[in-house]
Amino acid sequence: MPKNSNYYHRVGREVGSILLPTLIALAGVAYGHEGHAPLPSKGALVDAEKGTIVLSADAQHALRVETAEVVSRKLESRNLAYAQLVAPWGRHAYAASAVGGRVSAVYVKPGDKVHAGQKLADIESLDLETIQLELLTAQAEVELSQQTLIQMKNLANDQIAAVRELSEARAAHEQNRGAVAVAVSKLSSLGVADSDIRRLLDNPQEPILKTVAMTSPIDGTTIHSDITIGSVVTANEHLFEIIDVTKAWVKIGVLERDLHRTQIGQRVELTLAAYPQEVIHTIVQVKGLWLDPQTHLGTVWGEIENPPGMEPRYLPGMYGQAQVVTAGDQPRLTIPTEALINDGLEHYVLVEDAATAKAFEYRKQNVVVEGEGPGYVALRNGSVFPGDRVVTKGSHELSTFFVSGTLRLSPEAAANMGLRVEPIRPRVVERVLEFDGAIDVPPEGRASVAAQLDGRLTRILVERGQVVTAGQIIAEVSSLEMQDLQLELIRAAVQTRLQQESLARLRSLDATQSVPRRRVWEAQSLYNSTLGRLDVAKRKLLNLGLTSSQLSEIAEQGKVAGSLPVRSPIGGTVVQFDKVLGQVVRTGEILFEIHDLDHVWVQGFLTEREFAQIKLDGERARARVRFVSAPDIVVTGVVKRSGNILGTQDRTVSVWVELNAPSDLVLQHNMLARVSMVLAAGEPALAVPRTSVVQQGTRSYVFVRKPDGVFERRTIETGRTDDRYVEIVAGLANDEPIAVSGTADLQTAFASLR
Repeated sequence: MPKNSNYYHRVGREVGSILLPTLIALAGVAYGHEGHAPLPSKGALVDAEKGTIVLSADAQHALRVETAEVVSRKLESRNLAYAQLVAPWGRHAYAASAVGGRVSAVYVKPGDKVHAGQKLADIESLDLETIQLELLTAQAEVELSQQTLIQMKNLANDQIAAVRELSEARAAHEQNRGAVAVAVSKLSSLGVADSDIRRLLDNPQEPILKTVAMTSPIDGTTIHSDITIGSVVTANEHLFEIIDVTKAWVKIGVLERDLHRTQIGQRVELTLAAYPQEVIHTIVQVKGLWLDPQTHLGTVWGEIENPPGMEPRYLPGMYGQAQVVTAGDQPRLTIPTEALINDGLEHYVLVEDAATAKAFEYRKQNVVVEGEGPGYVALRNGSVFPGDRVVTKGSHELSTFFVSGTLRLSPEAAANMGLRVEPIRPRVVERVLEFDGAIDVPPEGRASVAAQLDGRLTRILVERGQVVTAGQIIAEVSSLEMQDLQLELIRAAVQTRLQQESLARLRSLDATQSVPRRRVWEAQSLYNSTLGRLDVAKRKLLNLGLTSSQLSEIAEQGKVAGSLPVRSPIGGTVVQFDKVLGQVVRTGEILFEIHDLDHVWVQGFLTEREFAQIKLDGERARARVRFVSAPDIVVTGVVKRSGNILGTQDRTVSVWVELNAPSDLVLQHNMLARVSMVLAAGEPALAVPRTSVVQQGTRSYVFVRKPDGVFERRTIETGRTDDRYVEIVAGLANDEPIAVSGTADLQTAFASLR
């Protein structure tokens, strides 16, 4: 017969009409829990074997029993984490002067809104004048060398000028054009407008610029300014700080144990200290792949926006708490938390089967709990149904009528405990050495990306957690030193072409014995020298990140690169970046950290005594690795190398475990691990999984299932142990069925029976 709510209501009405006279005459137990209403002395009929309680209306009123409906909803779980608002990489910038000088005008003050390219201040600079004079001088020399080149071409056509003189004129003209291109690039990097540069080139007689304008790199609000009119500033000094607060990133520090449950797309509920009563909603947009070595917190990122047209409410630097919400795929049956009764052995509810004006019937129903949410518990389908009503207030008072005297589990209790029973049998118990460890990305899988010249960070071309390839440009730096290196390349390339042409002419004349052999040798030596300078200039720029095609354009066409590219040296994931757009960076200063997480090691830490137990000479020691973030996952590997030196601080020796196969778990640098290194294989012996053994004081116990289904807690004597099994010396016989999981809950249930 189907067990639905309508059926039970029908039966309940019948039961109520039959049992009411009996209820009034019956006496119940008159006691209650501290803080709860006492149980009624009359009007209660209990059938503990069937699990039913029938209350008269007076008894029901005395206990103030209340019920709630079983409803279907999607289960949600929450992981609590700390959160901080930070400015996005592209929305936080410094404005720095690329040249030294004196501040002649300031156009904004802290708190002013500015747009990208807006003038912030003017700087009077002798360096600016010097570079402009370089440009004008180079332009004048271009005009002169162009006239000379035309004249030489005419004379060469009339066979008056020598070919050598024509080549020298062409080389001088190319060098001058390259000097103009470099000077133009320098002025552009200083912030001089293209229109002003064009005016200088078109009208060299007009006065040169005395000041350079500092402009805002982004739209935003000035939050900091360090200058006043007349202040003397140095090159690459940060003078303004600008933040665009239309959006803010939410940086969420997630506990290592919660990382594997946190995925992109999950909902986040954020509460800031500034607005404790407001819940702000966002989602996990990016999941970082780096753990802080001190706190062992991972990072995930969300994003929130400030309402347009209003003063910003969410500001970088604000702190708060975040709850990362995991929502179930399918709706589950749920009850209020107070409706669930846990007596140590069973989880159950009291279902209202009947409710009349004279009597109420409640039925004990064991349930399987499959999750919890705020204020409710999710149950496995099949025990209760949508529309059923369960007792909430008064449930724990009524539960006193159902006290179990034996450790016999219902199927629901076994499921709640995660109980698994296996027969005991012989197993190999190995001799192992257990020690702590952490995930370590090998040196070839870790890269620190640094600026190779002084300059200003002008572009950031990657996002948080982005996967990059080896050689990919991830940022750009503006550097005056790079412009000078390109001019060196242009000059070396022009001189090399000139010497190559001269050497070719002399060799042709040498074939006819028209020139002395010494002149050919001198030309060859000069060509080799200029070729060496060209090669050095190319190698410098190649090492700085320019490509071979860019070098060809610079050397052959005088096409100057405007900025220094910052390239990733390896393929991997961007895991660290803490700079700001426009920030001045120094040579060798680290900008990014890249990790290749496809191949990682586990670094273990051994004490002196532990290190003395292992042998790595010519053999590879097997090891099993478990992770703090996912303790149920076991990965095998081999201990392949050792540091062979004790650390001066912690007095430990490092060993490295190379994993046999990748894990489904995303392994990140600094993840904590526990390593079990096999020292020697043992002989088979009667043994049980470690999860089977319960310790209480100095004694060890296991739970044995007897033929009638009741569990007996039995004392055992143990022998050898490894990371998986415990040898049984006495107390158990072969093939006896024992609990191998859920034993902690069994121990709790056993204690509740006593």
